[in-house]
Amino acid sequence: MQKLRIIALSVAVVALLAGCAGSNPTLNAFEGITPACDHFQGGKAIDSVEVTLKDAGAPKVDFATANPKVSFASALSKISKPESKIVSEGNGPVFTGNELVLMDYAVYSSTSGKLAGANKFDGSDAQAIYLDTKTYPVFCNALSGVKQGSVVALAVPANASNPGGSLYVFKLVKVNLPHANGSAQSPVSGLPQVVRDPKTGRPGLVPPSFNAPTEFKSAVLIEGKGEVVKSTDSVTIHYSLWNWTGALGGTLESSWDSQPITLNLATGSIVGLGKALTGVKVGSQVIASMPPADAYGATGSGSVPANATLLFVIDVLGTDK
Repeated sequence: MQKLRIIALSVAVVALLAGCAGSNPTLNAFEGITPACDHFQGGKAIDSVEVTLKDAGAPKVDFATANPKVSFASALSKISKPESKIVSEGNGPVFTGNELVLMDYAVYSSTSGKLAGANKFDGSDAQAIYLDTKTYPVFCNALSGVKQGSVVALAVPANASNPGGSLYVFKLVKVNLPHANGSAQSPVSGLPQVVRDPKTGRPGLVPPSFNAPTEFKSAVLIEGKGEVVKSTDSVTIHYSLWNWTGALGGTLESSWDSQPITLNLATGSIVGLGKALTGVKVGSQVIASMPPADAYGATGSGSVPANATLLFVIDVLGTDK
């Protein structure tokens, strides 16, 4: 009987721990994301660097090593690809690439060790940057697999545009999803069917055989597992936009052609976006048909003509929380 009690207690403890591990919506939203970037390995150059963090301001960097003959500059001159290491590990979601992030940064001279440039390095002025495989492959690879909240040191060897090489220290302040991530939902009548690129997650439409609704209509196509979006939140999204006044043709605009955007639902967006996104979870994909009154009205805006009924497909990648 005593043995049965012990087994029962053990099962209860395991269940409790499992429940706690799965109770964090921020981490849950990123489950199953496939990395898009590689992860750099360490080496002699980055191992010769000692980084000391401060409560605020750029970290202190010391290039002294156990072997004084192996300086950072000499070690850097012998490597052919970047090297990185985690200085301090965070506990947030893991960066996987092709994601809009907020970062603190500091750049140091490879020869003198002096600070060449930095932000406040306290999270108050973290820089938004879209780390993708094309524009910033070095940074994308350096941070791949790194958790939000971590500090990473990166040694970049010399090249034509950077003859001396560089040392960077980054803090990954905020990570957003690369695309919608969650459970697919059943199609909704009256709205077009959406397909996704299997590699990037970019949405496309199956042309419908029916006309646009005359009233606002939206549906969740993929239900995420993250935090619930509030009407006052700033949200980071990917979106594609079509004019549904007539037959649906090519997209009018798409953030997938450049990078995700961040906007405040209360003050920095059209009425329809607030209606479509309030109450959905981070990681969700939403489709929304918006008559002119919920969109850009009788004036239009940019590529949107006057009195246009619009169709949005929106991936909710994160909030400012």
